[in-house]
Amino acid sequence: MAGRSKTERSDSANMNAGAERSGIFVDLSAQERTDESRALTLAGVARDARLDRNFLILIALASAIATLGLLQSSTAVVIGAMLVSPLMGPIMGIGFGLATIESGLIRRSLVTLAAGMGVAILVAMLIILISPIQDVTAELRARTQPNLMDLGIAVVGGIAGAIAIIRNMSGVMVGVAIATALVPPLATVGFGLVTGRTDFATGAALLFLTNTLAIAFAATIVARINRFGPSMTPQHTAMQLVGIVAVLAVLSIPLAISLDNFGREVRARAVVQSELSGLLQRRDRVESLNVSVNGDDVAVEGVVLVDKFTPLLGERLAERATQSLERKVLVDLAQVKRQSNAAEELQDQLNRRVSALEQRDAEVEAILSALTVGGLIERDALLVDAQARRVAITRDRAEEGEQVAAAKERIIAEAQSRYPGWLMQSTRPDDDSARPPAVAPEQPE
Repeated sequence: MAGRSKTERSDSANMNAGAERSGIFVDLSAQERTDESRALTLAGVARDARLDRNFLILIALASAIATLGLLQSSTAVVIGAMLVSPLMGPIMGIGFGLATIESGLIRRSLVTLAAGMGVAILVAMLIILISPIQDVTAELRARTQPNLMDLGIAVVGGIAGAIAIIRNMSGVMVGVAIATALVPPLATVGFGLVTGRTDFATGAALLFLTNTLAIAFAATIVARINRFGPSMTPQHTAMQLVGIVAVLAVLSIPLAISLDNFGREVRARAVVQSELSGLLQRRDRVESLNVSVNGDDVAVEGVVLVDKFTPLLGERLAERATQSLERKVLVDLAQVKRQSNAAEELQDQLNRRVSALEQRDAEVEAILSALTVGGLIERDALLVDAQARRVAITRDRAEEGEQVAAAKERIIAEAQSRYPGWLMQSTRPDDDSARPPAVAPEQPE
């Protein structure tokens, strides 16, 4: 027995030595570490996809920041909202859930995403309802016309985000959050619902759907490549890939149409600007110009500052643009005559004169109020020469008495100190020489 035991130990030692030389133990150890790393990554994804109070607070704050930034057309504020938003968590949860076929993770992520969407839209609607500003800004309009470029950005951003999660590169997620807008489109949906702009609501909803699906599907593909989830047959893997591509292809149809419209608008604007520049005089200036493509027609609206009116300017522009674009162009162009230098100087002088008169009238009223405070000096006893900046106060010292006279002197001295540029004189009732002439207020010419 002892011999056999010794022989077995020797064989076992030889097998272990051979296994060590072949690297089997090293591979097994690396595989264990890889499995542990994947488990930790999935645990982190599940944690970020959890619906809790912190998630709701952050999405509400992000929506408020985004809404205020959109209303003020502030790009920096809108970017700040993207960084605060926690929506990337449940979207990545959907992607990794599809890769690992974890129904629990998918369900949790969908519930969290739906709750975040609802809170973001409701907060945006509340802010817009109480806001005095409900104008369409450039930042709002930018979220209403998604195209294929937005889909491409979302796909690339989703790939980068999934790699950042797998490789534990948290700094990369900041760039992904900025590149793929999630909360601003939801705030734009709220704006469209409150203001009755259904085109804004639908366009922004399409942008959000585009970014969400593209990020989730890109994360699914990256996770499958990195062997997250159970092993599947090549047929199942192909079916999953075909399903993702099919959904993105269907989503690409309206985005391709939007991109085509955008390209036609850019070309139409360039042609209209070129033709209009050829029709204007040297000092004429385009104040505003809006070019839009509606089906097969092009609509042009604008305002031009001119020194001299050009007859049939709109008709001539429509004719030239129609020939260049080979499609009907409708032009609504307003001409506003620019003021000459002499007219501008005269207008400035008149404005300064009116401002000076208004300021002087206000100063006269303030002086009269200061002198008549307490009722000791009556308003009828005051005569004002506004041009000479003098005030005559009619007084009879003999009838006033010592105390009343002293009180009036204090009132006059205080008014004089407050308005040192004015001369305030006390006159007797029978002394007309010291009184300033009553002058009617000047009227602007």
